[in-house]
Amino acid sequence: MLEFGLLGPVEVHDDGVPIAIGAAKLRGLLAALLLKPNRTVPTETLIERVWAERPPLRAVATLQNYVLRLRQALGGHGAVIRTAVGGYLIAITAEQLDLSRFELLTAEAERATDPAETSRLLAEALALWRGPALMGITSEPLLREEGARMEEMRLNAVERRIDAELTLGRHLALVPELRALTAEHPWREQFWRQLMVALNRSGRRAEALATYRQVSQLLSEELGLDPGPELREQHAAILTGGN
Repeated sequence: MLEFGLLGPVEVHDDGVPIAIGAAKLRGLLAALLLKPNRTVPTETLIERVWAERPPLRAVATLQNYVLRLRQALGGHGAVIRTAVGGYLIAITAEQLDLSRFELLTAEAERATDPAETSRLLAEALALWRGPALMGITSEPLLREEGARMEEMRLNAVERRIDAELTLGRHLALVPELRALTAEHPWREQFWRQLMVALNRSGRRAEALATYRQVSQLLSEELGLDPGPELREQHAAILTGGN
């Protein structure tokens, strides 16, 4: 079975064996199709996704050549890339694409009522990531729009997993991870709030309050902003002896 990966380097495997796709623009074409599985992607959109503002002179003919090369690279599975009215589509199941599996698992976690199940499902979803989304392609529109959207999905899943684990009382084990996350994503206030909660529940109230002062200073000096309502509410709760 063919398996496609977008959550990290753009890649294809056939029963676990890697398939070489070749040029970055060819991988960009594959990614543009995979981001809309089983739906027609218009020719104009594919040209813009692959070549951005500098399309070749005979863009439609060049795209047709790239589609042919992509089908050839997929060997006996080349028929998954289909010509449609006004464009092309890739015909695959959700199980064949890591992004689709990630979305299914996070949706299932959203419906779960048991925090242990929520944590398990989100951990399974996050384990699908092999690095920054869409690695190995050079398409600025894809990286700017789709890459950023996928990274936001990943970070939301991380936040939700940590909330579930805080509910399960795993605050002590979360402190090192949250320190790393606040360093890597300093403008993401949710990670700071979660770090304050984890520290406070670990009996480190003074560190939790110091964390609030740290993020307050950072936001003020770098962005000219005050902490958001969730951070302020968490700070107030800690001051009054809450969790």
